[in-house]
Formats: sequence, structure tokens, C-alpha cells
Amino acid sequence: MTRLMHSSRRRLVMYAVALLSVPVVAGTAFAQSGAGRDASGRTSVPSGAGRVDAVDPGDGIRSIEPTLKAIRDKLLVIWREQDQPRAMLDFAKREIADAQRFINGVRSTIDTSTDRAARAAAQDAAEAASAAAVAEPPRAGKTPRTKGGTSGMRKNQGTDATEASREAVGYADEASREASEAADAASRALHAFPPNFPAIRRETNRARAAAERAWEAVDEAKDRPAKLASAPVVPASLQGARRNQQAGASFLRGSALLEAHSYQQARDHFAEAVALSPAHDEARAMLGWSEYFQGDFRGATITFKSALKRQPTWEGLYNGLGWSRLRLRRYHLAAAAFRSALDRNPDYADASNGLGSALFERGDYEAALPLLEKALHESQRPTGVEPPEVTILRGKIAWSLYYLKREREALAMFVRASLAAPASNEFQVGMGWCYLKLGQNDDAREAFERAMRLGPTDEAVREGLRRAGL
Repeated sequence: MTRLMHSSRRRLVMYAVALLSVPVVAGTAFAQSGAGRDASGRTSVPSGAGRVDAVDPGDGIRSIEPTLKAIRDKLLVIWREQDQPRAMLDFAKREIADAQRFINGVRSTIDTSTDRAARAAAQDAAEAASAAAVAEPPRAGKTPRTKGGTSGMRKNQGTDATEASREAVGYADEASREASEAADAASRALHAFPPNFPAIRRETNRARAAAERAWEAVDEAKDRPAKLASAPVVPASLQGARRNQQAGASFLRGSALLEAHSYQQARDHFAEAVALSPAHDEARAMLGWSEYFQGDFRGATITFKSALKRQPTWEGLYNGLGWSRLRLRRYHLAAAAFRSALDRNPDYADASNGLGSALFERGDYEAALPLLEKALHESQRPTGVEPPEVTILRGKIAWSLYYLKREREALAMFVRASLAAPASNEFQVGMGWCYLKLGQNDDAREAFERAMRLGPTDEAVREGLRRAGL
């Protein structure tokens, strides 16, 4: 009997130690941020751009980890000394009971902050799919005709918008299903015995990402061009070879205007070329870029998607779609487009930059960094003035390094960026925060003061000066 009690006690202590050895999972920011409805749920940086650190309800759970470790250490001591007097055995029983109550409390906390977050993500994604279906425009065939040859152009634009909207509805529906599946998987992992904490974290994050993607698709389903392109009237008598010849001439004029940065005029000529010859895929692609450079990112999204229907292997079209989505803060959908471009051309520097930028905006700095570094390496010029896009790349790399706790490398990159753009206060802010992390408060204070002189003072600068002792 004594041996049996000894064996049972041994198993009980071992079980408690094993249970306490499971890492506690932190809750996500989804439950409080309403992720998917806006851009505020992503991890942010204390930069001059006004980014604010995201609130993480998992902080409360992480704060109990030291207590869990202390209890586990006590149990390990008991395990080594279990042949001691009965008083030690009673102490062990009390500690195990306290540990079990503590574990139950942790599990209850996880139940509310993680499982509920996954369920909320699934519900959010389902609402997104419904909203996307409502956002779908009427059929293009009902577009009223206008006098002259521009009616065909307007009908084509309406058709493109309708097809793009339906495609976005499909994105939202697919994301909704994935969020629901992830929520179910998170719930199963939570209620397993013992709970599968890594799976809980993985599936909850998957549900959150799917919900964000669904709401991005809702926004994309509402896309309409900023304005219908106004092109010269095309005579109805213009047929066959003459139409193609006229389309080619319009394409050449549009290309020259695009090079001259006359984006509105370029857009009109490319639209005319597409209206005259719908099979002129180069004109359609350049129409998308003229819309992009004019700032009509919704119109560009529609155009690039319609071009991809005809030319699904052109990596440049995926790149254009990715940048258009990125400007509209659709970071998940943008990343998907950039990945498609890189699948077709792994050395596409602009697509590497785009994918790295999308991941950067989502706060995934570890994944963003190698892509941004690759884009920087392929974009640098051996001599001459550094292009503005290269300087912007340096800034993103610097902030990524900062948030990966590689402050010295980040500081060097901020310094190089500030040399290329001495009037930018953002790089001075970054230098200030790096100096603070490195314990160089005097240098930090000087950097923040330079930032104040160069541009508007935001909370990041004020907080940096406070920490630097000013």
C-alpha cells in the first residue's frame, strides 16, 4: 500500500510539473481592436509617422508566467525530495492543489481572450462576406448608353468593375470559411486534455488574418473608377484594321504622355486604345499604371484585375495590382498579388519591395526584412544621387531592425537614410529611439531635438525627449 501511495504521489507530481511546463499562450489583439474593420490592429512603431503601439490583452496572461515558473520549481524540489517526512508530502499536496487552481484560472483567461477572439474573427469574416455580396454592383448591361463612340468604352469599364467586384465577393466568402475553420480548430485545441497551446495560438492568428482579409475584400467589392475616362468620339464607320491602327496610335501617344507624367491625358489615350481594340493588352496594362500614378487606386485595381483575366502570366500586372491594393491598405490582398508576381519572376525587385512593404505594414518585421533587404540590394545605384524609393526602403529596413531588437544595425541604417534625406524628421526620430535603447541618452536627445526642428512634433518625439531626460 505504501508503495502504491508512493507511486501515485510520484505520478501526481510529474503530471503537475508537465502541465506547468506548457507555455502559456498570449491572447491576440483581435478581440479589442476589431481587426479587419480598420488598420489599427497591426503592430505599430513609435515613428514620426504617428504609429502607435497596439494594445495586447495577452499582457495579463504573460504577467503570470513568473508565478507559474516558481510553482513548477517548487514541485521539482518536491520531486527530488519526496522521501522526506510526511510534512513535505502535505506541503506537496497543497502546492499541487494551488497549482491546479492557478492553471484553471489561466485556462479560463485563455478561454475568454483566445477562443472568443477566434470565434469573433469567424463571425467578423462571415459579416464581411455578406457585406461584400451587398456591395456587388448591378450588371454592366444596364449601363445607359451615351451618344457617340464613348458608350462602348463606358460599357467596358462597367463590365470590368462588375467582374472585379464579383471576384472580391469570392475572396470574402473564401476568407469567411477559413476563419470559421480556424475558430473551430482553436476551440478543439483549447478543450483538449491537456490543452494544445501552440495550436490555439496558430489557429487564432489564422482566424484573425482570414477576418482581416475578408474585410479587405469587402472594401474591394465596392471599387469603382474615380471617373470614367473621357476619350474622343470614335466614328462608328471605323472598322477592322483601321480601328487597330488607331488603337496603336493612341497607345503610342499615351506612352509618351505617361513618360512626361501627364497622367490624365495618358489615361484618356490608353482608355481610347482599349475601347478601339479590347485585345490590346499592353494598352490595358498601361491604363492601370496611369490610373495608379494619378492616384485612382480603386480604378487601377479594377483595370489590373481585368487585364489579368486575359494575361494571367504577366508578373507586371500582379505587381501593379499589389501596389494598388497596398495604397488602399489592403495588406493581405496586396501580399497575395506580390507573391503571384514573385512566383513568376523571383528576381522581380519591385515585387520584393511590395511584398516586404505589405508584411511591414502588418507588423511582420521578421518576414519583411529579407525581402526589403533584397529589394534594396537590387535597387541601389553604384554612383549618383540615391533615388527617393531607395531611401524609403532604408527607412522600412531600419524600423524592422529596430523592432527585431537589432538597434545598432537599425541606427546605422537610419543614419544612411538621413544622409540621403536630411530634411526628413522621421529618420531623426528613429535615430533617437535607437540611441535610447542603446543607453546613449545625450545622443538621443540631440536626435529628437533635430526632429522637432525639421517637422511637426508628435507624441513619439515628446515621449522620446521625456525618456532622454529633457
